[in-house]
Amino acid sequence: MVQIKSLATKLGKGAASKQFYIYETWARWVARGIQLILALIAAGIYARRVDVDRRAGNAQASAWVYAVTTAGLSSITCLIYAVPNPFLRSHRLFAWDLVLFILWVAVFGAFASIFLPLPDDQDEYQGTSVTLMTATVWLDLVNCLLWLITGVYGCVRTFLARKIDAKINSKLGAVEDKVNGKINDKINDTIGGRFGGLSRKQEEV
Repeated sequence: MVQIKSLATKLGKGAASKQFYIYETWARWVARGIQLILALIAAGIYARRVDVDRRAGNAQASAWVYAVTTAGLSSITCLIYAVPNPFLRSHRLFAWDLVLFILWVAVFGAFASIFLPLPDDQDEYQGTSVTLMTATVWLDLVNCLLWLITGVYGCVRTFLARKIDAKINSKLGAVEDKVNGKINDKINDTIGGRFGGLSRKQEEV
């Protein structure tokens, strides 16, 4: 009986905790996927300008090179962070998320100061589409916010992990008690039925 209860407990907790981490992994993949897509879009836009300057033999604009570097680092980070638990607990690397947040803030600030003050009737700025770059500025802001959110989540998840695990174990403990109670009832009914049948046979004899 103890072995049956023990097995039920392990299976119950294992299945529930596994399910929780599966949901967490899927949520992380969605978040990192969005970050990857946005970083790649930004990288493509800024890299195009860098490539144009390279082909024309012009000096590379430091702001565009910096933006490409930041977008590239973000893309690589998203791919690495896609490795699921327990192989990589990416939430513990929240400090790097916050570093990328700061890098994106610098990108946003640099290009916002260039393109947002320009008049609405100006189509180009140094050979670059003002409309496209204005839209990219807001894309940079979205990247800032996403890396801030994942960084804060990682920080909370890291330092409050024990409390979160304790709550999970508490919930699972309640489920475990119910399962064990049902198992006890089944076992008692089975044993009672067998002994009851034997006693009736003995009375007949």
